[in-house]
Amino acid sequence: MHERVSLTKSHIIEVAAPLVREVGAAGFHISDLAARAQVGVPTIYYHFTSREQVIAEAQLANYFAMTAGLRDHFTRAVAAVTARDEPAFRDALRGDIEEAWSLGQIDDQVGVMRILIDIWSDGRTRQAFKDMLDAQYARWVSVVNDAKDLGWIDDSNDAGLMVAIFWAASVGQAVIPHRSGLDVQSPVVSDFCLRVLRRDRVER
Repeated sequence: MHERVSLTKSHIIEVAAPLVREVGAAGFHISDLAARAQVGVPTIYYHFTSREQVIAEAQLANYFAMTAGLRDHFTRAVAAVTARDEPAFRDALRGDIEEAWSLGQIDDQVGVMRILIDIWSDGRTRQAFKDMLDAQYARWVSVVNDAKDLGWIDDSNDAGLMVAIFWAASVGQAVIPHRSGLDVQSPVVSDFCLRVLRRDRVER
């Protein structure tokens, strides 16, 4: 029975995720979801305590889909450290920074800012998401410290602070005024970040 319940909930989330992308949280109705998923409204509320939880978990699924490339870049960074391949490590960092920056866009329905707002609307989903981010953050700090030990990153850089700044910037750039005169295209940002991290940046 437990397995069947889990499969039903997974099916509901799989249907809800694209529906939220299409109509946004404001236009999302449980009755529409029930029709698409071919389940009854009571079945949905058996698995979810509220409409907000359905939206939050659907947006969590959308977040995972949207950021799949970031996980690939991290895997490449770890592999590069293991292989002692500095160019591959920097290429993985560049890819991660550029993709993360491109995701930090303002969008009414599917942008990362909208997703985060919807995830935050449900306490349980929010806590699960924060726990997941904490684990991701710790893994990135660890791999950056490994790169420091190999001499690839300036030893004066605090790995935790650098990861936090890059993460915050990738999302926070959504609020930068478009007429600021600052070039915030992702390749420009990745070039800057990699220069900051370089061990020999002072000598150059």
